[in-house]
Amino acid sequence: MNLRRNATPGRKGSAVGADRRVPSWAAGLVAGLARDQPAVLTRADIAERLAEAGSDRAVDRTIEELRRLGWLSPIGLHAVWAFVPPGQDQIFDPYLMLRGWRAKDPTVVFRLAGDAAAWHLGYLKRRPAGPVPVWLPKGRRIPDGLRGSVSAVRFPWPAALADKLGPRPELLRARKLDAIAWSSRLPALGPEALLVQLATRPSSFTSWADLVEHLSLFAADVDIDRVVMILQKQSASSWQRAAYLLHCGGQPHAAIDLLANRPLHEMPTVVFGEEADPEAPSLFIAQFRIVDRLIAPLQGVVGKA
Repeated sequence: MNLRRNATPGRKGSAVGADRRVPSWAAGLVAGLARDQPAVLTRADIAERLAEAGSDRAVDRTIEELRRLGWLSPIGLHAVWAFVPPGQDQIFDPYLMLRGWRAKDPTVVFRLAGDAAAWHLGYLKRRPAGPVPVWLPKGRRIPDGLRGSVSAVRFPWPAALADKLGPRPELLRARKLDAIAWSSRLPALGPEALLVQLATRPSSFTSWADLVEHLSLFAADVDIDRVVMILQKQSASSWQRAAYLLHCGGQPHAAIDLLANRPLHEMPTVVFGEEADPEAPSLFIAQFRIVDRLIAPLQGVVGKA
């Protein structure tokens, strides 16, 4: 998200000058913000910082003045603003709205999902564009201010399972990913939960062509025991697609192990790539009872490239 002073979020406007004025009453406040560089600030944050600076200035008036001077920029969420650091004329942060949501409600539970999670895990070579996909627990809704910039990926996983949806610590260490900062300091799905998303809601993922190029890395990162846990209560087709993705990623033994753990032994015929052109080439894989209109055709294209 690009933010500029007095610009509507999501639209381009005139740039903020790097030499913005700091009136004497704001010197301590702006100095503290410049030191800490918080991504977002709530009304309560401003009140706390005014108190720390020993100022009795009214909070709302302070916010109005800091906005006018270009130090704060609205992000589209009520009572949340982005801080524009000294020397910068814009902010680029695709997750600014999500940071604002967490700042307003520290108890909110979500996880970066789909293309966003795949990007941070190294399975995509291009940062995805468009609304940021996030998993939300059942019964949770996206605030109105986030609609258009965030899309919900829903599964019947309880909020209590959220901590088990991220990547294993040993995987992060092996990939030399910082345990806190690997996903831009926001919670995100690990490869096992991502696999379940792809198998259960294939249409919720948009970067299939990019992912197929890195499918072997993705499949090698998956821990079968975790997948089995996360797949509980999902449909038979989810188990079949998940196993097939592991197979296509060069993990045939893991694919067989996963199928062996499915609760229902009947396997219906399942289409993978229902959104694809029905006239396009497809492949039937009897072992998984999958009609593949998506993965095999894309792997064929990648192989020819």
